[in-house]
Amino acid sequence: MPVAAAQLAPRFESKAVEAGSQASVGSAPPNLLVTVNNPCMEGQGISSHFTYEVTTKTSLPQYKFGQFSVTRRFRDFDWLHAQLSNKYLGVIVPPLPEKQSATVQTMRVSGVGFSAEWLEERRSQLQRFLHHVACHPTLHTAPDLQTFLEASEPTLESWKDTSKTTKIPSASSLMTDVKSGLLSSYTRGFSLLGGDAPGFRPIPDVPCQQMGNYAAALETQITAVHKHSRKYIERHRSLASSMTGFGLSLTQLANCESEINASFAKALSQMGLCVDRLSNLYTEQASKESEAFEEPMKGYIRLLTQCKQAIAARENALTLYNAASSALVLKKDRLERAKEEKASALRNEVHQAEKHVVFCRGEYEKVAAVVDSEMMRFQKEKLADFKQMLVELVTIQLECSQRIQATWQGLLPQLEAIEPTMPTPTPLPPNR
Repeated sequence: MPVAAAQLAPRFESKAVEAGSQASVGSAPPNLLVTVNNPCMEGQGISSHFTYEVTTKTSLPQYKFGQFSVTRRFRDFDWLHAQLSNKYLGVIVPPLPEKQSATVQTMRVSGVGFSAEWLEERRSQLQRFLHHVACHPTLHTAPDLQTFLEASEPTLESWKDTSKTTKIPSASSLMTDVKSGLLSSYTRGFSLLGGDAPGFRPIPDVPCQQMGNYAAALETQITAVHKHSRKYIERHRSLASSMTGFGLSLTQLANCESEINASFAKALSQMGLCVDRLSNLYTEQASKESEAFEEPMKGYIRLLTQCKQAIAARENALTLYNAASSALVLKKDRLERAKEEKASALRNEVHQAEKHVVFCRGEYEKVAAVVDSEMMRFQKEKLADFKQMLVELVTIQLECSQRIQATWQGLLPQLEAIEPTMPTPTPLPPNR
């Protein structure tokens, strides 16, 4: 079916593309290789948790050693993700895997259900998160990342406590503080004049609106692709399960016919083994498909959530800039109509409002430049990732189809060799 026009992802312009941003995907990644291995359950019952061995190889001068390992829990990964999201406004922070659901909590209490496949999927997702952070042109130098990678557990906990108690003025906190002041000032002016700032027109950001529309449309379509790809892969898992029963029933039928027609029984037994091999092949195929396509697509849904947060940061910065500009217009209007005895105080307010406008414009321009660069990088990485996913998925289909065909072809001569003759009945012993 043709896609409706409303579902098409709109194009958006990026100044970073025109200017040739330094954060282009083609640049070499930093010399920082991080791997996540050896998931291990610690404790029992509800207090149990998994730990992971995080190994780093690097030649970056800020690190003490060239290779080292630490043990980390999921909550440590979650802390790192939160720190990066809060401190780097407009940056598309790589997503984490989903937090533990009620089902996983039940598995923790019961101690059953944590399959090797689930653990490998979790480990792979955490490694993918750290890999993308380590390759990010901005995030790979984050002090929080370095502490996460090389600090001992007591040092990391101390660092976490320090980050809670010591409030370093970040871009997001400054914007929050300014927002409350500007909106309060805007509200006061609005109530005094009984209307909006005279002659003020909010500054639009059409590229930002296009980015938001694009991210929303892309999320809808990727979610649909992931949903149907999961059904397709589940069909292979279901087929593998069905063929296991099919193979077993053929083997049992062969046992039943073994004394009637040995040729027929042998062929049935060979077919049972063949079907059992096909069951394993479909299980292997589903596992490969999930790893190569379904999980990366699911990761892109989470990544688009991070994209929308970055775009929202740009929208918020523009809102603050417009609020500051509107408040300045209101104050200037009040100054023009004020009496002389109030003019001095109002001139001071106008001066402060002008400083707010300059600050908010600078913050907006910085965030806009970051989001421009991030969305350009996202587009290029998405193209490379999707090309790899599609090629791998099709390659898996071809390889599995060839193996399935070869398995059936190898069986066919054995079925054609079935001898139709019936065995000679065993004579009864003579009566005495």
